[in-house]
Amino acid sequence: MSRENGSGVGEGAESGVPEPEQLALIRDSVRKAKVPRAKPRTWRGAALAKELPVARVLVDKGVLHLDRYFDYAVPEELDEQARPGVRVRVRFGAGARNVR
Repeated sequence: MSRENGSGVGEGAESGVPEPEQLALIRDSVRKAKVPRAKPRTWRGAALAKELPVARVLVDKGVLHLDRYFDYAVPEELDEQARPGVRVRVRFGAGARNVR
């Protein structure tokens, strides 16, 4: 409806000043949505790396929907070898094959 007749959306009935939106409800739902789902796990309970326990990996599989980063836990024995820009082999999906 129009503002001329005093029934515009978001306006106060008496003063014509827009009413504040209730963003607090939206903010709470967004905060809950960004909570991490689970703590990073390593294969069969191996200890996590002390310096950088999570590696962000781009899987080069040639499939368009995989064109994003995946997070992998770094075991303690690979802590020194896992560095940015290093090519790694990771287990991907439910298959038993490794991806380069």
